[in-house]
Amino acid sequence: MMRFEDHHKEFLLFLELERGYSEQTIINYNRDITRYFLFIKKEKINYLRIDKELIFDFQASVTNSMGPRSFSRVLSALRTFYKFLHAEGVIDDIVLNEVKSYPSPKYKKSIPTFLSMDQILQVLDKINSDNKISDIIKLRNQSLIMLFFTSGLRLQELKSIKLKDINFSQKTIKVIGKGSKERLANFDGDTKNLIIRYLTILEKYPLIKTNFNNNLFVDENNKNLSRYNIQYLVMKNLKTLTLNSYGPHALRHSFATHLLNSGVGLSAIKSLLGHENLASTQIYTHVSLGKLQATIKKSHPRGEK
Repeated sequence: MMRFEDHHKEFLLFLELERGYSEQTIINYNRDITRYFLFIKKEKINYLRIDKELIFDFQASVTNSMGPRSFSRVLSALRTFYKFLHAEGVIDDIVLNEVKSYPSPKYKKSIPTFLSMDQILQVLDKINSDNKISDIIKLRNQSLIMLFFTSGLRLQELKSIKLKDINFSQKTIKVIGKGSKERLANFDGDTKNLIIRYLTILEKYPLIKTNFNNNLFVDENNKNLSRYNIQYLVMKNLKTLTLNSYGPHALRHSFATHLLNSGVGLSAIKSLLGHENLASTQIYTHVSLGKLQATIKKSHPRGEK
């Protein structure tokens, strides 16, 4: 009979090979399933006979270390894990339904941080006035932040960009998103000019075949920037502003918010962001409230009264 550790390993391979999940997503699943394993091991629980009461005990055991939002993520990982076990014939319908029907904890969804164009220009000016870094690093940092802001890319997507993925004439980038799904991301003319200036100093523009597989963003030693490097770079520069959050996601949220305020539909924004379902995109509808009120005021018979 297979042990939990064996099913755990097979599950991670399933996520990688059959679901096509990214390395970071698999790391997240592994962390959450490992946390669950530590609980069942400590409590000597048979994970193949789990029920709602035992899941509740698990939730109670982690209450002091994680909030409702984090446990919702863990619960989602558990559901996927148990669906995998069910598909493998390891558990029956009763156990699967116990896990699937366990209620997700309620939590208040936070409103995404929104940066205006003026705020982004402040950040770019701040970078340009930093005498502690070279001109090439200034251009790199400005290009990276503007690309996040004008394309809506995820951190992993931006980190993985190769020079061959960029079409400067069309101002598009081919990216591989969640689930290994390919899409085209757009960027604007100002971002294009920054990237070209950056690559020109690096002597990588105009593009030639010998550098097609080079990563777009590199450090002083021409080594690819890590996720941590990019996260730190963005947070360091956005912290010159007063925001709710300072990471790359704030720039991705701003991209979506600007599109919505410009009249772009949610379905189109969903495609541009690479969301799998519309529910993930609907959080941005809060930003259109002011625009909706203005429209009602203009068009409704009682709007001006």
